[in-house]
Amino acid sequence: ESGAGKTVSAKYAMRYFASVGGAEAETQIEKKVLASNPIMEAIGNAKTTRNDNSSRFGKYIQIVFDKQTHIVGASMRTYLLEKSRVVFQAPSERNYHIFYQLCSAADAPGMEDLELAEADEFFYTKQGGDMRIPNVDDAAEFVRTREALGTLGISDADQHQMFCVLAALLHLGNVEISLKSRRADDAKIAEGDSSAATAARLLGVDPDQLTKWIVHRKIQTGKEVFTKPVTVPDAVRSRDALAKHIYARCFDWVVDSVNQSLVHSGKLVQSTFIGVLDIYGFETFQTNSFEQFCINYANEK
Repeated sequence: ESGAGKTVSAKYAMRYFASVGGAEAETQIEKKVLASNPIMEAIGNAKTTRNDNSSRFGKYIQIVFDKQTHIVGASMRTYLLEKSRVVFQAPSERNYHIFYQLCSAADAPGMEDLELAEADEFFYTKQGGDMRIPNVDDAAEFVRTREALGTLGISDADQHQMFCVLAALLHLGNVEISLKSRRADDAKIAEGDSSAATAARLLGVDPDQLTKWIVHRKIQTGKEVFTKPVTVPDAVRSRDALAKHIYARCFDWVVDSVNQSLVHSGKLVQSTFIGVLDIYGFETFQTNSFEQFCINYANEK
């Protein structure tokens, strides 16, 4: 079940292996193994109705040891990221922690170009109605996340690019989609929509092309290609699908970066390893995601 202690137990297990599998002084690889925890929690955990730090993805880590039982590397596999949470949260729930951490650092040096604000000003972070977790300081957690990213060798420039992409998703969620006219169901995005312009700038794309393909779709029949307007509900689904896809790709990039940092001398000779598995648990919501359905089914089996 969610909240039973799987994520906390996995963290303590990793700390234990890093402690008993290290040299007399903690080496860089053990620091990196432990640093992966706050990063993955920031981008993969969220507040649900039953758990303030619920894992919304599955994670399997192999910690590799040499013949002297010292940790020499690790590798991580993830699965079933709950992408739907990026665009929808049930009452009293939150989006992924990283979005609230970013909002808490809106006025921090070097973050001005993200044009962020309080979490209650973004549609993708305010739907649950409860933007704060008791006894959790999102600003302090953001500092921890950045320190962990640095420990894993992710440069400040790459971190900022990642934050630009994540901030773009928040602005994308604020893009206003409305009816083009009373006589038609076609959707439109107002010319000069500031949220669309900011999202496009942060993503490095043409704002006109971004708005065009949210409210239009391409149809190919034989050798001919048509561009057809879509309805408002379809345009909202297109916007949300884009946000979910971008977040999933950003998540994969972080996992790949973590794995590159944890590989020892470019290769892992997997002769001796201990695996640590952390999955998200059984939950029943008013609206359940496909990923949650898969987890519930596996848990029941």
